[in-house]
Amino acid sequence: MRSTVSMLFVTACAGALIACSEAPAPSLPRVSVPASMETAAVAGAGDAADDPALWRSADPARSRILGTDKKSGLYVYTLDGETAQYLAAGRMNNVDVRYGFEAGEETVDIAVASDRTNIALAVFFIDRETGALSAAPGGVLPLDFVDPYGLCLYQRPSDNALFAFVTEDDTGRLMQQRLWFEDGAMRSETVRSFSLGTITEGCAVDDQTGTLYIAEENVAVWIYDAEPDGGEARTKLADVNSDSLIADAEGVALWPQDGAAPWLVVSSQGDNAYAVFNTADNGLIGRFEINGGEIDRTSETDGIDVHALPLPGYPEGVFLAQDDAEDTGGQNFKLADLAAVRAALTQAPQ
Repeated sequence: MRSTVSMLFVTACAGALIACSEAPAPSLPRVSVPASMETAAVAGAGDAADDPALWRSADPARSRILGTDKKSGLYVYTLDGETAQYLAAGRMNNVDVRYGFEAGEETVDIAVASDRTNIALAVFFIDRETGALSAAPGGVLPLDFVDPYGLCLYQRPSDNALFAFVTEDDTGRLMQQRLWFEDGAMRSETVRSFSLGTITEGCAVDDQTGTLYIAEENVAVWIYDAEPDGGEARTKLADVNSDSLIADAEGVALWPQDGAAPWLVVSSQGDNAYAVFNTADNGLIGRFEINGGEIDRTSETDGIDVHALPLPGYPEGVFLAQDDAEDTGGQNFKLADLAAVRAALTQAPQ
């Protein structure tokens, strides 16, 4: 979602014809990292591209980037940014991926998206050889929502149980769904539901610790227990409109670290940046932007993803971000070298 806070601020200042104070500025400067690749544009006009997710193939070169077009469907891109597949599945908003899902006698990789056309979860199986997506049997799972919005998955290591967290646009309502396969079709049930209070979209789950990180766009980034019986108890990781984030706080992604707690990356949409936190103590590590080089910068980013395993040309993996600009004929997704992001953060003045 484009930053409503910044747009309202500009409108109010222009209409009042008086001097307005600047929106709060983070105290820690951001460092610049160039984009290494950008995908082909989505077909939807205007504010259409929203959320990326990377699926890793056994042959890393055949890995795929999934990207939602919230006007019409779901794209599958190669690592070079070319369109490998397009599914006109409806208004797909957010998407996430997990591996080793038990579908009857088969074990498959799975992608799940928030489907605003059917007011449902849309489930796709991923061909492990080609990376092609196909609609799962019974893979449109209705939700008791008006308009599904944000989404992230949780796969519990102890029993491989799969859950989807999905939010409702505007209301801040969060629903946790358990997903399973039975009698030849996908099934789901609601196992938890409550409201954060205001509009909420980006989220990510640390499967190893069972921890949900979720961004209430104009308020804060929160930490919840990802288990169905986790209740509503929460811890604040960071305020919005603070030293780290300018509204809206949008995409959320975990960045695994060898032998240490993962880092959390959050899109600071209001100033075209990304804040990085250490989940060990919730401290701010740094801030970066995708800018410089031959490919244009990202702006007003919605969804993001981090893949912290080696890929061809990217020894530490990649960072993916939606770009609000339409310089390629429509919105698209950009990729940055994760090693370059780490190096820039390490060398940045503190």
